[in-house]
Amino acid sequence: MRKRLVHFVLCIPLLLISISSTAFSESASSPPPSITLGDGSTHRIDLIDQEREDGKLSIFTRNYGSTTKPPLPQTMEAIITNDIVTAKYAGSTKGTYIPSNGYVLSGTGSAAALIDRLQIGDSITANFPIPIFPSKYFILNGEVVPITQVNAGRGAADIVLYLPAYGPATNTNPWGMDITVEGGKVTKISAMMQDASGNWVDNSSPIPADGYVLSIQAESPFYNKLNGTVQIGDAVELNMSNEVLIQASKTAYDALNPKSREDNPGGWDDGSNAPFPGNRGADQLIVYDSSYGASTGTNPWGYEVIVNADGKVSHVGGNNSSIPTGGYVLSGHGVKASWLNEQVSVGSTFILLPDKKQALFLFTPESYLDKAQLGIKAAEERLLLSKQQFLDVNYTGIEQQIASAQAGIEELKDSIAQGDFTSFTEGFAKLNEQVETASYMSYESRAVDHRSIWIRPKETSLEQVQQHIAKLHALNINSIYLETWWNGFTIYPTSHPLAAQNPIYGSFDVLDAYMKEADKAGIEVHAWVENFLVGVGSAVGPVKALKPEWSMISRKGHDYQDVPLYNTQYYFLNPARPEARDFISEIYKELLQKYDVDGLHLDYIRYPDAGDYTNDFGYDSYTRDLFKQQYGADPIDLHPGDELWREWVDLRKNTINEFVYRISSEAKKLKPDIRVSAAVWPNYVDGPEFMHQEPKDWIAKNYIDQLFPMSYHPDATSVAADSLNSVALANNKALIVIGVGTNLGLTKEMLLNQINDSIAVGASGSALFEFESLFENEYDKALLAGLYSKQAIVPDKNPLLSLKTIVSEMQRKIKTIYLPFKGMSDGKKYEKELEKLEEAWKDKKAASKEGEESLKKISKLVERIDTDPSLNEEVKKRMKADLSYLHTIISVFLSKAPNGA
Repeated sequence: MRKRLVHFVLCIPLLLISISSTAFSESASSPPPSITLGDGSTHRIDLIDQEREDGKLSIFTRNYGSTTKPPLPQTMEAIITNDIVTAKYAGSTKGTYIPSNGYVLSGTGSAAALIDRLQIGDSITANFPIPIFPSKYFILNGEVVPITQVNAGRGAADIVLYLPAYGPATNTNPWGMDITVEGGKVTKISAMMQDASGNWVDNSSPIPADGYVLSIQAESPFYNKLNGTVQIGDAVELNMSNEVLIQASKTAYDALNPKSREDNPGGWDDGSNAPFPGNRGADQLIVYDSSYGASTGTNPWGYEVIVNADGKVSHVGGNNSSIPTGGYVLSGHGVKASWLNEQVSVGSTFILLPDKKQALFLFTPESYLDKAQLGIKAAEERLLLSKQQFLDVNYTGIEQQIASAQAGIEELKDSIAQGDFTSFTEGFAKLNEQVETASYMSYESRAVDHRSIWIRPKETSLEQVQQHIAKLHALNINSIYLETWWNGFTIYPTSHPLAAQNPIYGSFDVLDAYMKEADKAGIEVHAWVENFLVGVGSAVGPVKALKPEWSMISRKGHDYQDVPLYNTQYYFLNPARPEARDFISEIYKELLQKYDVDGLHLDYIRYPDAGDYTNDFGYDSYTRDLFKQQYGADPIDLHPGDELWREWVDLRKNTINEFVYRISSEAKKLKPDIRVSAAVWPNYVDGPEFMHQEPKDWIAKNYIDQLFPMSYHPDATSVAADSLNSVALANNKALIVIGVGTNLGLTKEMLLNQINDSIAVGASGSALFEFESLFENEYDKALLAGLYSKQAIVPDKNPLLSLKTIVSEMQRKIKTIYLPFKGMSDGKKYEKELEKLEEAWKDKKAASKEGEESLKKISKLVERIDTDPSLNEEVKKRMKADLSYLHTIISVFLSKAPNGA
């Protein structure tokens, strides 16, 4: 499948970047510059960034400019990006666009024949360095250094730019270097070093208000290039908006439509003698067409790209995708999933190269138009579906966004034809925002909804807190889960002799500031606490050193849990020790007595995960003696399957259970209206053994008001399944707030689908992990356009108000949607029934009697809706969903009443 690409040129000012010209100089010891084609042939380059000559082969890079000059007669040119032939042109009247991430190969006269025989997708390599300018980079000591993340945690090989909005400091670990820049010059350098005692010192650098910090992890090749060569006073040039209009990416695939072990040995599970789901193995890329079946059948642990019959990428993300007729699905796992996620965008052209067993993706200005047109089509289809389902969305606003985007398509075509890519880039950004907004607006926004956010506070001033609260208020967030006890430190001044306020705050009481500012904005604050986790890496609270005998010990005798994902160690107190439990209890009592928080949110309410059970936890002498006294055996000699293994698991599991009972009881004795919640692993079958975490027990005994399943998956199906399982587990004795990962790099559409699908199966709302990634990845814009477009009240704060609000919303939808769109013929009878429902419960003091009466009326109203032949089936679904949600809120409230449980 080959598609002729539109010729285009670019007439914009030259991007001024200072790069040494020695990169292209020849010396007596170096070979002459040349390129090698995919067939192995090598061809000398006659001219680099110089004017063309007849019969010569030339290369033009961004050091030459943004475009080549109009060519001489008999000239052919090809754009090369990522060592791939991306486009070919002949006879341009304005010259050829020179990509910032590649170069132009030009041949005049006899040299044009070489360009002519090249095919789109062919590989070309140069024997000399080509200056490549990523979309975000900085230049230091002649090195063009790509920026991989902005205001994010520094992972392996990452190069992160920390701006003042991130917080007061980078909080980076020792394994890298921080370069502080102010006024365009280096003012501080912090690299890997040890203190006098031999301990590695964190890089963590203050972020200047009028500058930034560049942080390079040690595994990046640029660490060795810059470490020791960078000096105070060196000039730094930062570029955050380099236009990259062309991309080409090619990779090998493992199999096409595999159905047997012979087709794809790597997709076969020898243990079960059966294929892995979708015949997709670890780190594989599989290509499917419609001859394979209706869908790929893959599991959630991957990433898929759907290609339509026109060879255009129409969707990215997810698994077990439907395979379009005449198109493809490319499904990646592990490194191949990451490759697809990083390299492929909607609108890209896909070319299958079966002779080379390769997949090629091209993204050109034409692809921008394809992406926009695909987006408009999808938005139109969603609008039609919304009307058919009688959804409560802004139909007029969606139609206006679609109409504006359609008009913008024609303007973009004109910009391409005129070679005006400055206008093109600006125009596409506006058009793309309109298309995306139209899509996001098709998600319903509830007026009673948990809108929660996890925040690790890094603010050191009231002004910073005010700025962050303002952002959350503008997004219609209604509850903050503020990390209050973490790494063994409090975020507030504490008088406990075994604790201390985290030194990053100085003398600033960040919790007090959050309480006051959130109250002004009408946002709840729940104290997120980490229980027995008292240190990560070198950030360890004082209790670890003051009471080393309280440490949790592993089977191998370690007082820490290795966490390879973050290349660090976690330190826990031993929950079996009464003194350790008392200590945590005292911390929480101090917290609740000093601050009027809305809730206590328990995290790490478990043991460290057991892994393969060769180094699980609980093997300190105290806990071993405790088990010996009860069962006469040393648990260190036990393994899964042994006679007393279940008893050993139960001892640790019940230790956690009893701690939950205690903390919840103590909290509610101090503050009767406080809500106690827990963040949990949503595998309720394996959790009790693997992590000794049993939330089913806590809910059944009525110690938990809200359960937050941490459902950090790349797909929506798994998140919805976690939500459904959690709703069933709660059984109307706790509300389920689904935790989703804004830190995972999900597409905006995927994040919205995860939340929307969870609400559809009974979740009371969503919790976003976490504050920084939410805004850095611009999920806030997508949420505010649809799911969070309305202000919402917290469901369980005032159940009477929740009842009135849901009833009022149902009455509004009858008048503005169901009747006008012909979903019902008589709305008055349902309006009256809803009025009776609202009147059934007026007095919170009579919660049990009047609340039970409300539940009966809800059940009768649902029965009436079900048997009403005049109602459209979709309207029935909408009304029953609202009533079911109301039933859950009231039932959970009644379960907490003194005589309710």
